[in-house]
Amino acid sequence: MVMKIKKKSFPFISPILIAGILLILLPIFTVITVDRLERQKEFSTQRLLEKGVSLIRTFEAGTRTGMFTMRWGAQRIQAMLLETSLQPEVIYIMITSKKGRILAHSDESMVGRMFDAMPEIEKITKDSGSVLHRVRQPEGKEELFEVIKRFVPVRPKSMRRHLQKHGSKSHLFESPPEQEDAQIKNRDWSSSYLQDQDEKMPGMPEHYIFAGLSMEREKLARKRVLRGTVWRGVFFLLLGCAGMVALFAFQAYRSARASLTRVTAFSDNMIQNMPSGMVTMNLDYEITFMNRAAKDIFKSDLTTPFPQLIELIHELKTSKGSVTREINLSMEFDRRVWVEITASPIKDSDNRIMEFLFLFRDLTQVRELKKQVETNERLAAIGKLAAGVAHEIRNPLSSIKGFATYFGKRYEKNATDKETALIMVKEVERINRSITQLLEFAKPMSVEKKKVDIKEVITHSLKLVHHDLVQKNIQTKVAIDTKNTVIQTDGDRMNQVLLNLYINAIAALEDGGMLEIRVQDAGQEGRVEIRVMDNGKGISEASLDQIFDPYFTTRSSGTGLGLSIVHRIIENLNGHIHVESTEGHGTCFIINLPVL
Repeated sequence: MVMKIKKKSFPFISPILIAGILLILLPIFTVITVDRLERQKEFSTQRLLEKGVSLIRTFEAGTRTGMFTMRWGAQRIQAMLLETSLQPEVIYIMITSKKGRILAHSDESMVGRMFDAMPEIEKITKDSGSVLHRVRQPEGKEELFEVIKRFVPVRPKSMRRHLQKHGSKSHLFESPPEQEDAQIKNRDWSSSYLQDQDEKMPGMPEHYIFAGLSMEREKLARKRVLRGTVWRGVFFLLLGCAGMVALFAFQAYRSARASLTRVTAFSDNMIQNMPSGMVTMNLDYEITFMNRAAKDIFKSDLTTPFPQLIELIHELKTSKGSVTREINLSMEFDRRVWVEITASPIKDSDNRIMEFLFLFRDLTQVRELKKQVETNERLAAIGKLAAGVAHEIRNPLSSIKGFATYFGKRYEKNATDKETALIMVKEVERINRSITQLLEFAKPMSVEKKKVDIKEVITHSLKLVHHDLVQKNIQTKVAIDTKNTVIQTDGDRMNQVLLNLYINAIAALEDGGMLEIRVQDAGQEGRVEIRVMDNGKGISEASLDQIFDPYFTTRSSGTGLGLSIVHRIIENLNGHIHVESTEGHGTCFIINLPVL
């Protein structure tokens, strides 16, 4: 298995997302910009209107004072228009008749001409205090702001009081059109406000005053506002876009982080609970990770790698893929573990090796089960063969024993012949005992299970070999550490099993050796474990696979059937037995039995 690590990449932002954000934010900032421009326009209009109205009323007040006190005429009003137009932002001031004839103008050359842009003046005709305003662009000139008002230099009531005060009988009236035209030609249009012809007062003449103001300042201010608004709009638009993108990115980050956390938790949980052991190692041959299964296999944390792992790494460097091997690892306390190791490199996106991955599968139990299966198969085959051979041998043995007995009686007086006959009888009986054991091994074994105190079985079996133990000065140690001291089994068969194991241990022990029997709860619920251990000469590794085979023995006086019968008894009791031994360090037979 090769694990590749991808390079980190920034989250991809969809153009559709950007378009959606712009569709949301652009109308908002457009409305804000337009609203700000409208407010700037209203402010500018209000300012220019107030300035125009103030200018006109000031001019009317000055005209009124001049006409009341100094009897001003058209020329003085014309001069005052010129002076007033010199103020900042004032383009022109003019006074026109109702028909649009220019009566007075800040530009004297315009006097007498027709003003061709007369507005609708019905509103200000009825109310002399009303003011009109408009934005107008004369041909070939810049745009200007125009304030229009009916020209009222005098008020009838105030004029009457003024005239009465000075003893005058004149009244204000509106000049007839023909007289007004004559006055305009004579540049004396203002005289109609002060003429005295009769007692009637038809009203004041309809004259209108126009104030044209420059909009340059407003245009500059509008440009500044527009530019500032646009820049602020762009800034806030970008800020809003960045904020929304950041929000989406943060949400995506949280979602990705939550997904990553779930995936990591799942992968960590999967790795920790996988049945195979997993170990990773860096390029410096340092262990960087071990999962729970690996710790269970090795019974501890690995601090340094096994030499076999280093060899696999060197093999990986020359191979193109993974490598699988079955290896027998030597652990602490002379414990050996058979494992299947699959080694593979962990590479990055540039195909460079970053670490090495090792997957371990514990084959110890598998190999033990395989050995048991092979042993059972051999025992079954030998049993069938033994049954057939035993019956074939027993018949001739009976005849041989009969003839040997006959010759022993016939040549009873001949000591040599008699001794020969007796030897023949003994050997036939020995062969017959071996055949009996062989038949016992081959035929189905009956067991009778009942409640048995395991402590009593051990005590009784030790009494049977007490003489041999004392003769070789062998010490015994019994340790019972289990809550299941009473089990359901065949006491006689277990006594036979233990007796065979004691005899083998005594034969392997030197004078002053140690025989230990330990009973404890097994790792599996409802089972107990009986260990028969000695510190004798042990069993060679080559012989371990054959010790339960019939007729296999390392002793010259042994029959080789004892451990085979032990193995068969334990199997019939629904248990299993295996051996752990190191040559020169002793042997341990481990019996696993059900409690019920």
